[in-house]
Amino acid sequence: MPLSVSAEEKDLQTTIHIVEEGEYLSVIAQEYDVTMEEIAEANDMETTDYLYVGQELVIPVEEEIMDLSLPLEHSEERTKEVTHVMTHFTSNAALTPQNPYSVNDIYDNFVDYGVSAHYMIGRDGEIYQLVDEDRAAFHAGEGSLSGFPEYDNDMNQRSIGIELLAVGTEEEMASMMSTEAYHSIDSSDIGYTEDQYKALDELLEGIEQRNPDVQRDRDHIVGHDEYAPDRKTDPGSLFNWAEIGLSETRDDTQVHTVKEGDYLWGIANEYGTTAEAVAEANDMDTQDPLWVGEELEIPE
Repeated sequence: MPLSVSAEEKDLQTTIHIVEEGEYLSVIAQEYDVTMEEIAEANDMETTDYLYVGQELVIPVEEEIMDLSLPLEHSEERTKEVTHVMTHFTSNAALTPQNPYSVNDIYDNFVDYGVSAHYMIGRDGEIYQLVDEDRAAFHAGEGSLSGFPEYDNDMNQRSIGIELLAVGTEEEMASMMSTEAYHSIDSSDIGYTEDQYKALDELLEGIEQRNPDVQRDRDHIVGHDEYAPDRKTDPGSLFNWAEIGLSETRDDTQVHTVKEGDYLWGIANEYGTTAEAVAEANDMDTQDPLWVGEELEIPE
């Protein structure tokens, strides 16, 4: 039976911006893709009011999420604090390689196999919620994570699972489908899209706000293949961690790829550090211009 996806829910989230030297309300508004009037209203101020260094501004952010709830038996009561986010890929490429991203088919797969995740991100960046964050989804299974020995085989309780509709490399998909089926997949359906990375980045911001123990680093944002490398290959080698400001592996320095509208103090605030620390790590001055596509090392 075809499932019915509810209309988009617009969930108003907020984030905090700490004003740094040289910032203006117009620049801050542009950084978060909101208007000066929206920021002013959220902070009970006027758009012409003076800003001071260290001032905390509430930034309203609209997060659009579609309800695609799985049956309750596909999750369980959460009994532990959320500290991690785990990324995955999913598709129906093994059965329908010419149409690998049918949401109906993938939803049915979750139901049939008794698995789940909290969120799923489509190819155009659409976000579906499958399980509430206050429940533990069945997405991680058995595994272990270096640095967190107490989490062995217990990541479901400790994490939020995010599935991205994507297909990995031929080698990564070998246990799921034949070589012939893999080669019949359109090349545009392999790997991830820019819209997915953007949606994931925005989704992570909301998750981090609701779950303060989740930090934007590679200790806390992990792949399924890092937790269960002997049996899982997702999100795989085609997933570009730098797109969400993280290093390729958990041992490397974090890297931020500069996007249009980025400013050094905003980047530093995003990672919980200072503009001076980022500048020092990159052998630059805090006043140096940034260009789109530039990669900045982010100090721990």
